[in-house]
Amino acid sequence: MSPTVGAFWYVFLTGAAVTLWISWLALLLGGLVGVIVGMMRISKWVALRWLAVAYTEVFRSIPPLVLFFGCFYGLSYALQLDLSPFAAATVALTATASALMSEVVRAGIESVTHGQWQAAYSSGMRYDQVFRYVVWPQAIRVMLPPSIGVYISTLKDSSLASIIGYVELTKSGLLIRETTGISFEVLLIIAVMYFVINYSISLVGASLERKFKYVH
Repeated sequence: MSPTVGAFWYVFLTGAAVTLWISWLALLLGGLVGVIVGMMRISKWVALRWLAVAYTEVFRSIPPLVLFFGCFYGLSYALQLDLSPFAAATVALTATASALMSEVVRAGIESVTHGQWQAAYSSGMRYDQVFRYVVWPQAIRVMLPPSIGVYISTLKDSSLASIIGYVELTKSGLLIRETTGISFEVLLIIAVMYFVINYSISLVGASLERKFKYVH
């Protein structure tokens, strides 16, 4: 790293911290919405199932770039709100993450065989008890690996927040590039930082997967 670029090390680290924060927040909100939508996907009510399918397919199909512009400009105009880049980026990332997580939740719940549901009901459990003690402990093991993938995808998509002025890792690098006039080195550092962050998340996810695998 050249001394000129190295002088901005704190800006790089701050940008990385902001990227982790907004992607984690979006995954948390997306996970909550995803659980609701995923539960709707297996509902006995046809209207709820179709509503959940429509939500999932719409936000899985729209490119994140379009969602960022839509939330920052379109949503602000439609609702007469002055959304900050942070708020617009959070909404856009949450919409994408929740659509992906709803499929993860649905697949995890459906991985529990019908026989185990019946056995739990026959033992006198209520619906909420079946979910708490029988379904969720098994579903989480199935949901964990793809959930890590959703987080990594969300973290990478957060780089698009730079187009609406939100200063995260990518935007920080672009500002440093404009200040120093050095492109290749700055972009290489950004790429390496994304790799280190995402690879670390993958390792943590693999460790948790092994832990859950042997928990009975």
